[in-house]
Amino acid sequence: MTAGAATAAFTVENSYGDGPATDPTWYQPGVDVSVGELSVEQALERVRQPDDPTPAGSREGNWEGAASVSFTLTDDNWHDLVFADGGTALPHSAMHAPSAAWYFGNDMPDGTTESRVATGAIVPEATINYEQGSPVTVELTILYGFEPTDVSAPSTITTPSDNDIFEWHGASFQVDGLGQSLMQSATLSLAGLARFRRGQSRHPYDAVVDAVEPSFSTDATFTERDQLAMAVDNVDDTVGKVSATLSFETSQATTIGYNLTGVQPNSYGWSDLVTPDTDLSEPIDYHVADVEVA
Repeated sequence: MTAGAATAAFTVENSYGDGPATDPTWYQPGVDVSVGELSVEQALERVRQPDDPTPAGSREGNWEGAASVSFTLTDDNWHDLVFADGGTALPHSAMHAPSAAWYFGNDMPDGTTESRVATGAIVPEATINYEQGSPVTVELTILYGFEPTDVSAPSTITTPSDNDIFEWHGASFQVDGLGQSLMQSATLSLAGLARFRRGQSRHPYDAVVDAVEPSFSTDATFTERDQLAMAVDNVDDTVGKVSATLSFETSQATTIGYNLTGVQPNSYGWSDLVTPDTDLSEPIDYHVADVEVA
């Protein structure tokens, strides 16, 4: 790809597979956008005659497209693709999963543009990543049901600027009310967000929420015993549940935050215990019961 030649944008669908609404608002998901392989699977199965060792052809199976989109966090427009309950909360009852149309374009050196549009696109998994010294990033795993060729390119795209970036130095973390001031890395993962339902068509019928599995992992410099106590000081062999918060802020004082409930340490460790010139750290993986946008 030639530098500066790509376009990636999404718009939320009104109903599954409908594609863009009339005069839709298209959003670039962030800056530093990276798109993983944009692929389509036909799920072909070979057909054979009993008297011929070569196949007679192949029959089509379920049609499915896939991609991954990662970007530096600049806003919360992508929440509408992830939090099925109004873009602010995970679902607590059966419901349809949010879906979107994605436009991917590539400007060719000869002045033409080649584009692909994915509709009926769902996000089965999303991760939010913090790393000390780097901006906050998001990665969306995308599955989609259709790739029409009659969708026009966006006339305008809402595009963030570098002033909208959520940097590491605007991040704060609390677990069980205790601030984590020496956090080195952290990831909030939301898996099982959505799945397809299928019927008498090669393409999905619709999409519904799946069995959601939130998790939270941290790696902080060891400063006190509280997290260790959560992991090992179990009463009656039970693992206690606490709450946690993540908050990110831009230089413009815009904030995005998440409230985590039912947080339980699944694994806990000490790292670099006897490594010279390195602080003792405590990598922890938590199970989480629920996540809401703060």
